[in-house]
Amino acid sequence: MDTFERLNDINQRIWEDGFTTNNINELNLIAEDIKNGTAVFERIPYAQQSGLSKGSEVLCAASIICRGCPRTESETRQIFDTSDLEGEGRIQEYLVEKWARLSGNWIENPEEYLGNLCHLQDHGTESLVYFNVCERVVYKLISLKHYNVLRLALDRIAIHNAIFPETRLLVIGFARDLLGNFVVVVQQPYVVGKPITQEERVNFMHEMGFEDAGMDYGMCLNYKTSDLYIGDLNEFNALRGENGLHVIDADCRLNIPEIECGGSYHFQQPRLDFSKPHEDLKLYL
Repeated sequence: MDTFERLNDINQRIWEDGFTTNNINELNLIAEDIKNGTAVFERIPYAQQSGLSKGSEVLCAASIICRGCPRTESETRQIFDTSDLEGEGRIQEYLVEKWARLSGNWIENPEEYLGNLCHLQDHGTESLVYFNVCERVVYKLISLKHYNVLRLALDRIAIHNAIFPETRLLVIGFARDLLGNFVVVVQQPYVVGKPITQEERVNFMHEMGFEDAGMDYGMCLNYKTSDLYIGDLNEFNALRGENGLHVIDADCRLNIPEIECGGSYHFQQPRLDFSKPHEDLKLYL
């Protein structure tokens, strides 16, 4: 059985039978193979597969789980259509939370947990950020604000890790914040730096093979290839540190034709039958 069929098989079993002991064991085996590079996760371009392994087996397993859920409107609409579709990704959140609790990757009271590890705190538009300056690491609670569904947020992490490995996002678990919103808990290297100029940003991205994506009033914040979209490279997200330019945060997406950003990326859609959901899932359909 090749990897594509292995993934279809475990997704179908989870959809129909839930997280049995056998299903969890098989899921962990495939996640480990993807992390080690001995199996290919067909959703992510082959050139960016390393972003999954850099993000941990937790990222790999959660990506596999989300792979086995029905597509959503958020995944097929224009890239700058940011209206919130509340609850659209609840199946993905439910399944990943269920697995994370069973596997020890769920973090209760994440604000308190990270507050005990770190001393400084800040926030971005979609993240709560905790700084541990002494150990030169940052912890983030990344919400689904810009993506609506977990699957797109996990894509973002894998792509970021592949394109910007010096600031990789290591997924350490999942949680719900004080407001009850689903969050991805990550660790990232702490970068000290200054905002880069527009010229530096343009040269940096062009040297990596990206071209301007436009749609940003001439500010040169958004870039694309035929496979990928990298956006929101504003003065807070791209810095010049002691070892060069560093992107600490970006809007990273698969540039599929449906998002209307001039992309042509296609991946083989999973072959799954959603007609017989596990009893627990019926509450979310």
